[in-house]
Amino acid sequence: MWEPWESGYEVNRDPAYLEIILKELEEMGYWVVFVGSGFRSGPTVLLKVGKEELAFDLPRPWRKGLKTARVIYRDDRNIEYFFRVRILAEDLENKVIYTSKPEEIFRLERREYYRVSVPPGSKASFRYQDRLYQGEIKDISAGGTAVIITEKDQFVPGKIVEDIVLELKLTSVEDFGTIEIPKGEIRRLQDLSGNKTILGVKFIISDKIREEIIRYVIRREIEMKKSR
Repeated sequence: MWEPWESGYEVNRDPAYLEIILKELEEMGYWVVFVGSGFRSGPTVLLKVGKEELAFDLPRPWRKGLKTARVIYRDDRNIEYFFRVRILAEDLENKVIYTSKPEEIFRLERREYYRVSVPPGSKASFRYQDRLYQGEIKDISAGGTAVIITEKDQFVPGKIVEDIVLELKLTSVEDFGTIEIPKGEIRRLQDLSGNKTILGVKFIISDKIREEIIRYVIRREIEMKKSR
């Protein structure tokens, strides 16, 4: 689970989740740099995630004898990550650097709440001006959600919707469950083709309900990384 750290960063120490992140780093081929003791390497890639160690392509330049470093990279959503490693071996002949595996990974999330897309079949219902509406959830965060509705009506930004019920799926075949939210505020409207509208709603909720949504977001993010 991601937890607040400092300077806008979050930290994750869950071994299973760390393994998913490292495998994504290997498979997606994101550029990484090593930083330590006044040194910054050129960009390189993670070649292999082993059971006890990581293997990186030898970056250029490289400081021979470097003992520890931060490994920094950005993913395809431009979110910055870093983790700390010990340099275990330098195979300069084969141009490979071996490091320890991290015990924690940090990320810099600049938005107030991290937003994830949801699988088809995730539904929302709510009341607006004494009428019940239903729609398909497009994405969600602990701060709010975007819902696609097929009825155009007199929705007004700043107005309140009530009795929000979110029926969330983790994957196309696995349900997460239902989250009930007393109130939300309409924040944006976007017209789509086919008489559809995206309704952006900011949640007005307790910390307890927000934590439940955060648990969904974390589990959904794990499922998204598994499917890549």
